[in-house]
Amino acid sequence: MTDTPAQSGGGASRGSGNIQGMVWIMLASAVFAINFTLIRKLGAEIHAFELVFFRNLFGFLFLIPFLIRSGRQGLVPARPGLMALRGLMQTFALLFWYWALIVTPFAMAVSLSLLEPIFASVIAILVLREKSSPARWMVVIIGLAGSLIIIRPGFQAVSLGALAALASAVFWGVFLIVGKVQTRVDTVVSVVAYPTLLVVPLALIPASFVWQWPSLEQYFWLFMTGVLSSAAGLMFAKAYQVGEVTAVSPMSFSRLIFAAIVGFVFFSEIPEIWVWAGGAVIIAAGIYLGRIEARLARAV
Repeated sequence: MTDTPAQSGGGASRGSGNIQGMVWIMLASAVFAINFTLIRKLGAEIHAFELVFFRNLFGFLFLIPFLIRSGRQGLVPARPGLMALRGLMQTFALLFWYWALIVTPFAMAVSLSLLEPIFASVIAILVLREKSSPARWMVVIIGLAGSLIIIRPGFQAVSLGALAALASAVFWGVFLIVGKVQTRVDTVVSVVAYPTLLVVPLALIPASFVWQWPSLEQYFWLFMTGVLSSAAGLMFAKAYQVGEVTAVSPMSFSRLIFAAIVGFVFFSEIPEIWVWAGGAVIIAAGIYLGRIEARLARAV
């Protein structure tokens, strides 16, 4: 996977790039679902904080060859301060996300994680002073309504796992926005790799309080979580590199389908109708948001 921009040819070229982008995102979503299974299995024996530490340690080792291939531009980040902020956001996002995955049904956790781009849109308006519109705020309201359908406060006790998934989505939203700013001057590989490296010492702090040495078999699976996470991250980056946002981004919501399949096959979890209903509302809001963002980009 290289960092060269997608070719901007005619309609046929764009169509081909969009198909490639859709395939990359579908593959990434499937890889993430497999990784979620490993996290849930390992989480029964190893604390989530320690899982985050090993995921990023092995994930960065996997990315080293890609960094070397990217040359000096990839090895030396142009804005190290933003890189540090992104690493901090990734740390908090993963700590909340891994814990949510371990204690919350798969489909519910993944449905709530789909709020990431919606939270990112709010942050872009409030922090980056991007153009606001009634349509963008309506998307936010609809997305949040979808999350309320899933967790149904007042009708059932709101689980800490669901709240952790929401908190993770907020931190991922900040993470996405910082990455958007970074990719203007840094390569995709460096934007993925260096925050991953920064998480290692940051995650080691809380992990040290719950530390237990993994077995040899567990080391293998921890290594696989790092490889799968980093590989899926590069696949997502590649998808948006070769395809148009409006065509590619809706396919990222296939995460919910893959998560439901994995939850059923490996953990005998059958998502409630409220999860599907709320997830559908969030997906609709996310797709509409993608179209709004594309129109704003063309207007610039």
